[in-house]
Amino acid sequence: MHKFNLIENARDSLEHALEHMGPIQKNGVGDWKRIIVGCAHVIELLFKERLRQVHPAFVFENIDKYPSLDAFTVSAKTALERLQKIGNVVFTKEDIRAISAAREKRNQIEHYEFSIAEQEAKALVGQTVSFIFRFAEDHLALGWKKDHLKNKSWGVLRQYTELYEDLLHKANEKIEAEKLVVIDCTSCRNDTFDIDAEKCLVCGHEEEVLDCKRCKSAYIYSSCEYDEAAELCPICEYKDGYASANFEKY
Repeated sequence: MHKFNLIENARDSLEHALEHMGPIQKNGVGDWKRIIVGCAHVIELLFKERLRQVHPAFVFENIDKYPSLDAFTVSAKTALERLQKIGNVVFTKEDIRAISAAREKRNQIEHYEFSIAEQEAKALVGQTVSFIFRFAEDHLALGWKKDHLKNKSWGVLRQYTELYEDLLHKANEKIEAEKLVVIDCTSCRNDTFDIDAEKCLVCGHEEEVLDCKRCKSAYIYSSCEYDEAAELCPICEYKDGYASANFEKY
């Protein structure tokens, strides 16, 4: 009988993702799909392990059902919220961006249509893997960062983390030097989407930029939750929805 604890399960998922990481120039859509899902699963499992260290009951959606193995465990989103509120884990903006990007792409893969450009995929994997190693070292003391640097089989990961860090550095330099107006990218979640070029300077995601009919601010269409409210930016869309739900005038 084979049994994985949460850490062993997470490491296995990372190594399974590695099996699909050929040379950085030669991955296809199917490879990117499996790599992204694997990395997102690693994040979820690491979060659950950190929650387990606080108290094993917190790993379950309904803590009253602990220790039943038939009970549902928490989602990555709920795990993140509990780690912040109960586990006193502080996540940086960079961390939240990586978590959000990985979760949203995995949801697309598992529940909807999925397409991704090559640069976008490379940047996302590098962003996600960089976060995995930070969290594993800072909050679980796993030593994965050392493995990342020394383990020959994990060497390919350096191509992705270094590429992402280089893209982010160059993007921030360009934004500052040219005084570019940028907004949050709906793919990598970095504040690096060039409004004029309609393209993210990090991951290369391209999409039309619209102007909110209410507040006049620029926004990306896919950042909206509802198609029928597409003429509103996400902030105005939220306010409009809240007002309607509470019978308030907005």
